[in-house]
This record gives sequence, structure tokens and C-alpha cells, in this order.
Amino acid sequence: MKETTLESLNHLHTYLRKFRKSSLYKYRGQSDKDWELTPKAGRKGFNKVSDIDIFNHWKRRAISYLQNHNYDEWELLSIAQHTGLPTRLLDWTHTPLVAFFFAASENHDKDGAVYIYYTNYYVRHYAKQPFEIKTKIGMYQPTTSSTRLANQYGYFTIHKNPEDALNEKTCKGTLERIIIPSELKLELMHLLNQYGVNYLSLFPDLEGLSKHLSWFAENNNYWSTNFDDEEIE
Repeated sequence: MKETTLESLNHLHTYLRKFRKSSLYKYRGQSDKDWELTPKAGRKGFNKVSDIDIFNHWKRRAISYLQNHNYDEWELLSIAQHTGLPTRLLDWTHTPLVAFFFAASENHDKDGAVYIYYTNYYVRHYAKQPFEIKTKIGMYQPTTSSTRLANQYGYFTIHKNPEDALNEKTCKGTLERIIIPSELKLELMHLLNQYGVNYLSLFPDLEGLSKHLSWFAENNNYWSTNFDDEEIE
């Protein structure tokens, strides 16, 4: 896999330049570069129980929380994924800065990574249910069934076997990554916040608001004005 290490914040812009001319590139940020590209349902601690059974239990109870009761299986699985359920979906985004946010927002003592996947191999979700697909790993473009999904410009890979990681052997296209050194994470987060990419924009709900204000307070020493005087968008 081709690998680049981010040298500075200026390097970020020059690195991304080569991906501007195609909309087929999708991005994923991980705060620990050593993590594999494996869906949550296939990871240790979650892979001993059928993700289909968990999803069926989720559907039975989730209906009381959903304003729309006409979601199809793909939409419900997307909502379940974005609310923390272990599924066979793996989050990607159409927007690279969103991926860089997730690569820098946690594990500040570890190097993160942003993966760039170029593929035109999309599952025919209009013809197959999520658990009926035959391809091992395919890209899925969801409908915007939640505001989180919309604001994060979300896409997914769906893995027929949740324990199968996406890598150079299993991908249908090209895969590369850029390493985010731990010492650049904090400044990268401030840059992204200046560009409007933060907890508040990516999680447009009370959880996102609380996380954004918590992050702002935690980094109080960074700002040139006092917290009480700062206008926080």
C-alpha cells in the first residue's frame, strides 16, 4: 500500500490536490494507524455474536425512537451503524477533511491514518438486501436517513464477512493512506475547526454540541481571548 506521512499542515493541502479531479475517492480516518479496516461487528469483543441477530433485536426496539417507520433495510442498517450498533458496515466519507477530523480527534498519543479508497465497485442495494449480497466487500452509497450521515457525507463499505478487513488483497480498486503523526493532531483539530469541521458540524445534535463545547473548554489555553468572551459557533 502506498503510504505518505503528513509533514506539516501545509503538506495536507498539497497532498489532497491530486484527488480533486475525481468523485470516486472515498476517505476514512482512524485515530490509530495500526487498526485494520474492519467493521465493528467483526472486531474482537463483538465477533462472537451474529450481527444479523443483533440488528434484528435493534429493529424490534428501535421503531419507537424513529419518526419514520418506512425505512428500508439498508436505511435502518445505516442508522444503526451511525448510532453505535456493531454492524458489517464501515464508515467512509466523500469529504477528506471529515476523515482527517476522525484521524485526529482521539488517541492523541498515537499516530493516526487517513485511508483513500478509489473504487467504482458499488453494491446494487436496490436489488439485494444487506445480508444477501454476494460480493465480499462493496461500496454502498446510502440515502441521507439521518442528519449525522448527511453532515458527514457518509458512504459505507459493506463486508459480507464482518471479520474480513479491507486491504490491498480484498479491495476492488486502489488503496493508500497518509499517516498523521501524533504531534500534529492537536493543531490539525484547530485548523479543521477553523474550516467548520468539528463535533458540532459532524454531530448536529445535543451530543455534538456538548462534545464541541467540551473540546473548546479543554483547549482554553489555545485561544487568544477568554472562554467567556469567545463567540463559539
